[in-house]
Amino acid sequence: MSTPARPITLMTYNIKNPDPVHDWPARLPLVLDVIRRFDPDLLCVQEAFDHQMDDLRAGLPDHADVGQGREGGTAGEHAAVFFRRSRFRPVDEASFWLSDTPDEPVSNTWDSLYPRIANHARFLDVEGPDFTLLTTHLDHELGAHGDEVRARSAALIAERLSATDGPVIVAGDCNEPAGAGEASRVLTDAGFSDAWLVAGDPEDKTATYNDWQPPVSSGDRIDWVFTRGIAGVDRVVIGHGGPDTWAASDHFPVVATLRV
Repeated sequence: MSTPARPITLMTYNIKNPDPVHDWPARLPLVLDVIRRFDPDLLCVQEAFDHQMDDLRAGLPDHADVGQGREGGTAGEHAAVFFRRSRFRPVDEASFWLSDTPDEPVSNTWDSLYPRIANHARFLDVEGPDFTLLTTHLDHELGAHGDEVRARSAALIAERLSATDGPVIVAGDCNEPAGAGEASRVLTDAGFSDAWLVAGDPEDKTATYNDWQPPVSSGDRIDWVFTRGIAGVDRVVIGHGGPDTWAASDHFPVVATLRV
């Protein structure tokens, strides 16, 4: 009898760009403490500029990373994936921009305030089956136009992943409360499941955007882990324990234990 694959711990975490009011060098030890507390096999980060990526690389020596910045290459905020180098090997790495011309670098045809990118790769797992992981950071504009851009972004992501064989994971800061807008409906209609609804604590209504404040029980989960074709979800938590966590970033991390 074969040994079941060990579950994968995946964290998605908007670490906040280098906001001068919330000094990055002072926050870096807190961010690293939060990450190490959960010890993820896979870490999807958003809003990380290149020097922040360098700091995370230095602080997470057991991990390597994939994913370029939204301005192309190392420029602009990164939606990137750090992966445990002893367990995973990425292949078929690719990026596309959330626009009508997704293969044109830095394209922005939907009148977003910023160009938006999706980075993805297929990961070979020495302890289980391979899988595809995509991470992104959707448009943050409030109102009808932002809703439309997020829905179109989700539709493009679903289209790009539609022909992908095997298990698929989509994780990131989606700037829309899961289940309350078109983007999550688009992904659900495309066959994806919200991992939180499978294995999150229904009593925990913590908003994942914290605005540097203690937890608020609004239920607004704008940081998502969606899956398609995986074996199961054991647990999902929002990491909101302790003042160090809400001083580290203006988002709380979402951590999912997945059986691929």
